[in-house]
This record gives sequence, C-alpha cells and structure tokens, in this order.
Amino acid sequence: MRIAIVAALLLVPAAAGAQAPGAAGGFCARMASQFGMKPVKAAGGKPAYEARALKGLGVALFGGSTMVSMALKPPASGPTGDLARFGDACALAANRIACAVTGPAVFEMAVGAQIAPTEVRDGESAEVSMAKN
Repeated sequence: MRIAIVAALLLVPAAAGAQAPGAAGGFCARMASQFGMKPVKAAGGKPAYEARALKGLGVALFGGSTMVSMALKPPASGPTGDLARFGDACALAANRIACAVTGPAVFEMAVGAQIAPTEVRDGESAEVSMAKN
C-alpha cells in the first residue's frame, strides 16, 4: 500500500525499536542520512530524527506544498515472512501517517522528487511517521 499526501509542512520523526547488532547506526540513522534529518529528543529515550520538507523565506512568505509518499516493500531476495504486512504497514492515523517498519524489507520514502529506498535488516523495527502537515 502506498500512501501519498500533499503537505504544507512536514516533520518526519522515526523512532527506532530493536536494531540488529552492529547495524552501523541502524535503520533510522541510514534513512535519516538520505534526507538530511537531524536527531531530536524523543519520549521514551529511543532514537528519533526529524526533517522539514519545506523551508526557506519563500515558503514563510508565500506558503508551499510538496508530495510525500511512504511504502514498505518486500526485500529483493531472501525470506519475506507474511506478505500481508507490507500492505498493512502504513496507515492514516489521527493527524498523521504512520508506518510500522519491520525487517527484512525495503522502506521507500519520497519527498518531492527525492526517492530513497532504505534496507530494513532482519531484526530491525521502527515507526516512521509524518506529522504536522
């Protein structure tokens, strides 16, 4: 299932769950590096990252929008487990889109023209959400 929304302001926090040992920062760090996300303090002490998709003086004066989509896809090779989990991973919730990300899988997020797939390794889990749109 692919969820897309036009957003005036985008904050994308990703809170990490379990991470594979030696994962070089884990899924959240790998995804955050692709979108220039900054680490933030999250409730519960879990790692979290945040980004603003729209920024600058033009947006402040005139507003703006961008297209955002998130999807969890099966890995290119290897075991996938329950295939239904890929279609059910992302859903609309109260004022936000949230994706329950568990590996092995590929999480694909697009912000405007930038599309970045991120490998979710076996044993990794996270919640990726878009809020304050």
